[in-house]
Order: sequence, then structure tokens, then C-alpha cells
Amino acid sequence: MGNMIFNQRVMDGEEKKYDFDKTKHYGDINEEAIYTERRILPQHRYGGPKGLGDPEFRGLSKMEEDPLIPQRMRDITRTQICTREHEEFCKCSKDNGFSMIFFCREAKDKMVECQQQWFEKPQFQEAVKEEYLNERSHYRESGIKTQRYKRGAFVKRDIGADPPLDKEGNYRPQKPTGWDEFYPDGPPKWASFNYN
Repeated sequence: MGNMIFNQRVMDGEEKKYDFDKTKHYGDINEEAIYTERRILPQHRYGGPKGLGDPEFRGLSKMEEDPLIPQRMRDITRTQICTREHEEFCKCSKDNGFSMIFFCREAKDKMVECQQQWFEKPQFQEAVKEEYLNERSHYRESGIKTQRYKRGAFVKRDIGADPPLDKEGNYRPQKPTGWDEFYPDGPPKWASFNYN
């Protein structure tokens, strides 16, 4: 249903009113009822400089918290961090076909253990969340969308130019597309991670 204008939403007691054209005749209909903005979604979902949402809003919806962020964490560990374990499991699966269930159990356990170690790190969870929020806020501010999935597959990071881990071994959020071009004077006020 999106942003259908049929259900009045409470916005801290204030509503946006459109300009009323006095030259048109509207009959006996109440002018206030016609030109009062009514929306389902909260203001931060459709406001902002481009009408794509408020870039400064850093909250997550339930759909973002549960399926989106954990799926992103799985994809990041599989393609950027636990690559050796994942490649071993894929090679074993390819070599053994349907009998992989019996022969690749050890490789699968190593891959799952590596991913589980990263999943349990609060720093990793926060870094992935920060990466997503920066991409969302950057899109709302600039209109430039960062494509992380292409045809259902996770787009791999250029590990040579942008390593996924810092010197301490913690995950570094990936920079959104067009970040340096859009913010030449430094990161915006809503960003809490410095990519430099």
C-alpha cells in the first residue's frame, strides 16, 4: 500500500495543509478535509531533501532488524571473512555431489563455526548495522543507491582496495557508492563512522 493517502496519521498534533485555491468552487465540502495531508507511514519514511526519507533517522524497522541485517551478516562472513572455509565446503560439495551430506560434514562444520564466531561479536553486528544505515541515509540524502545484491547474489567487496578488517581484526563497514564525490568536505553529520 505504500504511501497511499487515505488514512489520517497523527504527526505530533500538526498536519501539513495544502494551499487552497479560492477561485475554484468545491461545493459544500469542507476545505480543511480536502487539503489535509493524510499518510500511513511516519514522516521519516517519505520526508528528507529528495523525498526518499529523513537521512538523519537512524532507527530500524522490524523487517530491517530481523531478516535484512542477519542475512547481510551471513553474506559478509561468507564472501569477505570466512572465504577459505566457504571455498573448501563448495569444493567438497562439487566433488561429492549428493553424497556431500556424508563426506562434507567436517567442511560444513568449519564454515558454520567461523560464521558463528563472527555472529556472536557485538562489534561485528554494530558494524554491519552501521554499514546499512550509512547506505540508507546516503541514499536518502543523495539519491544514489548502493547495490549490494545483483540478481540475487551478494556483490563481493574489492578486498584489495577496501579490506574488510582493520588492524585490530574488526570488521570495517563498506563505503557506499558515490560517498567521496557527494561529501568532499568530510562525512555528513549523521554518519558515525569515518571511512578514511
